[in-house]
Amino acid sequence: MFFLLIKIIYIIINVLIGIYDFSFYRIPNSLLALLLILYGLFAPFLLSTNDLVNSLIVFVLTLAIGLALFAAKLIGAGDAKYVSVIALWAGFPGVLQFLFFTTMIGGILAVLFLLLRDHIGRFSDYIWSNFQKAEKHIPILQYVWVGSGVGPERGERDNISSKVIPYGVAIAAGAIIVMQLHPLVR
Repeated sequence: MFFLLIKIIYIIINVLIGIYDFSFYRIPNSLLALLLILYGLFAPFLLSTNDLVNSLIVFVLTLAIGLALFAAKLIGAGDAKYVSVIALWAGFPGVLQFLFFTTMIGGILAVLFLLLRDHIGRFSDYIWSNFQKAEKHIPILQYVWVGSGVGPERGERDNISSKVIPYGVAIAAGAIIVMQLHPLVR
């Protein structure tokens, strides 16, 4: 039961990140922090010392590489942080599967964005307007996105370009797939 609860929360957080990145091209730090907290709550009790050390090493290496790619303006900072947090969950060799699935889904997403570029902006606007409506009816939803910058919680929105691909969607999908392949990614 405990494992199932962790898995459900993990999946919900990743789905929220994917939806948010699709709508706003940003990944909320608050949701990344929730993933870290969730890992911190279960890992010390359920994983061996070797698995914990393995995961921490993978996390640090992935974060260093991600920040270098961000500094080179090849990926976004949110994407670098998100990949690192999921790498913590995956450890080694799970991180290789995660990166494989994320890359494949990212490629499919890129092709879809090229084919549907005229519709992507409208669909993103539709999701954003539904966030706004939901927050009016359930004000506590505004706090889901705290720490993400300008977003639905402030009633403002950047102009979304269909030329930019929200890779957080691919990262979320890769994270969920790896969790399904390896319960608690072990």
